[in-house]
This record gives sequence, C-alpha cells and structure tokens, in this order.
Amino acid sequence: MGGEGVGRAAHGEATTLRDYLRVVRRRKWVILQAVVLVPLAATLWAVQQDPVYVASAEVLVTQQNIAQSLTGTDVSGGGPPERALATQARLAEGPEVARRTLAALKITDMTVTELMIASTVTARKNTDILTFAVRLADPKRAALLASELAREYTLYRSRLDTVSLARARDEVKARIALLDREGKQGSALYASLLDKEQQLATLEALQTSNASVVREAVNPYKISPRPQRNALLGLALGLVFGLGVAFIWEALDTRVRSTDEIGERLGLSLLARIPEPPRHLQTANRLVMLAEPNSDAAEAYRILRTNFEFMNLEQGARTVMVTSAVGQEGKSTTIANLAVALARGGRRVILVDLDLRRPILDRFFDLEGRPGVTDVALGRAVLDSMEADVGDNALRGSLQVVTSGPLPNNAGEFVDSDGLARILEDLRERADIVLVDAPPLLLVGDAMALSAHVDALIVIARINTMRRPMLGELRRVLDACPAAKLGLVVTGAQLETGYGYEYGYGHGYGYASSRSRRPTS
Repeated sequence: MGGEGVGRAAHGEATTLRDYLRVVRRRKWVILQAVVLVPLAATLWAVQQDPVYVASAEVLVTQQNIAQSLTGTDVSGGGPPERALATQARLAEGPEVARRTLAALKITDMTVTELMIASTVTARKNTDILTFAVRLADPKRAALLASELAREYTLYRSRLDTVSLARARDEVKARIALLDREGKQGSALYASLLDKEQQLATLEALQTSNASVVREAVNPYKISPRPQRNALLGLALGLVFGLGVAFIWEALDTRVRSTDEIGERLGLSLLARIPEPPRHLQTANRLVMLAEPNSDAAEAYRILRTNFEFMNLEQGARTVMVTSAVGQEGKSTTIANLAVALARGGRRVILVDLDLRRPILDRFFDLEGRPGVTDVALGRAVLDSMEADVGDNALRGSLQVVTSGPLPNNAGEFVDSDGLARILEDLRERADIVLVDAPPLLLVGDAMALSAHVDALIVIARINTMRRPMLGELRRVLDACPAAKLGLVVTGAQLETGYGYEYGYGHGYGYASSRSRRPTS
C-alpha cells in the first residue's frame, strides 16, 4: 500500500490495521463516490430494462428397469444415474423438442433457435427430476412454452425409447404374416415368433412410462429488472471497487504524508512539526512570533527553539543554514520565526538572507531597500551599517537581520566566494547564533556551496509536497554536504493524519523523541 504503509514496508516494518484505516480515511471521498455512484448506476440500469419473467415445469425421469426384471433384457443403456439424467437434460435442450413444441402450439413468430436461447433444462441435484424453464417478457407465453416443452420431451423420450422395439416388432409381425400365407401356423417357428412378438409388445409398453410431467408451469415470477437487488449488489461492488481504487491510488501516489517516513528516509531527527501560518498573516507577510506570539501557532516555534538548542548542545554550531528540497516549503517563514523565538529566549541572533534567487526576509521585517550582503561583498557598505535591529519589546536577547541586497548576476559563484566566507565568519563573532536562509538544495547548487561555510544545517520539509524519489535525491545531496545535520522541521503539519491528537502535549506539536536526540553528522 502507499503512504505511511509504503514507508513502513520500505524499512522492514509490518503494515498495521491503523495504516489501512488511515488510507481509508485519507481516500474516503473516492470510496464514498464509488459506494454512491455504482449502486445508483446499477439501479438506473435496472429500471430501464424490459421486464423478464421465468416459468418452469418439472418432469420425473424414472430409472427403474421393469423390462429387465420381467424379461431379462436390459434396454436401459447402462451407466450411473447422474450421467443418465444429464444426458436426458442435454437431449431435452435439443432442437427437436423445441421444434415439436412450436409446432404443437402453432407458434409462428418464434424460431427454434430463439426458443432454445430462451429455455433451459437442468437436472436437479440428488433427484430424478428435470426442470424446464423459459424466460420471456410475456409471463403467459413463458408458462405455456415451459409446460409444452415438458410434455413434448416426454413424448419424444417415449418415441426414442420405443423406436427400436417397434421396428423389431414390425419385423416379427412381417415374418408371422409370411408364415400365415404359407399355412405354417402350427410350426415351432410360428409359435416362437408369436412369443417374441408378445415380449416386444410388453417391452414397448413398459418403456412408455420412463418420463412424465409432474408439475406444469404456473405462476411465472419476474427475475428482472430487480432494482433493490441491483442496488444491494451495486453497494457491495461499489465498496469493493472504491476500496480497490483507494489502495491502488495510494500505492501509486508518491507523496509522503508521514513525518516518521521523512525522518527515516533522510536519517534526521525531528525537531518540530510546524502548522500552516494563518492565511491573513501569509497575505501580509507577517510572522506569527511577532504578530501573534501567544497563539498556538507560535508555540510550535518555541518548541522548535527548545529542540534546536537541545540538539545543538553537543555540536555547538554557531552558524546554521536552513534549507529545503524545493521551494514553497516554508523555509524562510520557519527560519524567521525561529530567529525571533531564539532572541526572545535571550540569544543574540543574526539572521542572514542568502537565498539570492528569491529573497524574502526583508519583507517580513519591513527592510526593503536596505543594504545587504552583496553590498558588503562589493565594498558599498559595512556590516555595522547594514545590520538592522528588530524592534520587539519582548526580546530578552537581540535580533539583527542582514538582507540579501541587490541580486548578483551569478549567485552560485557568489555564495562560494571567499568574500562571503569572510562575511559569515565576521557575523559569527558578533552573535550567539547566525541563521542563514539558503536556497533549496535540489533546485540550485547554492546551498551545497554554502554548507562548506557553516557549522550545521536544518532541513525543512513540507507534508504532501515531498515525494519519495525526491527524498532519495535529497538524502544523497545531504550526505555530500560537509556541514553537520541538526535535524528536520516538518511544515504543513495539519495535513498529516493524526496531527493534533496523536502527538505532543495539548497543542499537537511533537517533541524530538528520546531515541533520536543525538545530532546526525
């Protein structure tokens, strides 16, 4: 199965019932549509069909052998009773019985082939009874044909059973007549022929009672359309079809919806789950930690701060780069809110915008037009003049923001230059933590080059944006980065099944698990 189940299977873990239920919950609309539409289609199809009625008659086929008992002659043909009854059913379905039936009823608007298609003859299990059934739109005609088929079969069966006896009897009669003309009535041959003729007559009489109609066709019943039955069958089929489509869709869907799967595939510890910022803050380019610092959304960043500092105890990183696999994963929003959270916690923080492809930090702090990193690198400004303090009365530490400045013609060469390395080293000496907003790892090579100038990095991944092949490529690039890997921050956490009630302590934001608190280098 797809989703979290695929992640478990990829790591040798058994897929649990909860995983299947999550797939059902995630694909509930697909299943619901199938459960509604398939029965509806089956019902609509049923009500548009012409009515069909079935009428049936029954014939008893005896297996007794009176002739053999009386005369010592076996005319039954041998074989097990089941085979004999199946043979008679096949015989009754033949064209001769159908032709005789149409002729007896003087029906001219139906062909023999049409009657054979509309009728069936079945041998009832563990009995000696043949059931003749006819399916037609006209219930009266169906009953008439079923009854006549049964009668014509008995007559035809009697004719077949006695035809050889009648032929032999006619031959014996001819011999007797010849002896009469020759005047040899007193001869031994004449007496023997009379005896044979009497035996053949007895056999012929006994053979006529081997098949008889025991129930004529009455009260035909409608077999279609049956909307209620079709609706129930459609409901069952729709449920099976919906579940099948849901699990196939899930298996083909390469999106990753599980934080655990992202962490396991990247080999990173989870620092925090971050929900989507409120829409009104996104529209205004405002930060949760500045606009709504007491909200539940801001609590997620305080948890990120706590886990970040805990994971950084052993590493002691001073310059930390924050990156992601692709764009639109909340990388810049996360690093900006983390910087505010660290400054509110008493840290001296410098936030540097080195996403020279799509810089955005200046909008969060209303610093558009201010000198930036590129200005310093070109000698048009000095660090002292371009560091902008963030005015926030709640800061127990300090937060300075260094914007990107004018975008260079070749951003890839700029981020790998010695001049930028010296700027970052200078900033490192001015603060407790330097947070660097870097471009996505999989889109350009800037972040890979920057990783050589920082102590550690944090990866941002958004639920439902990550694909499994993307995670594999991201893991390969991360392994090649020289900086230590402090951990993983998952954004869009409200999109994960179970978010808000399976994790955390009341707010739905998870803490780094005790079994994965060592930094990954």
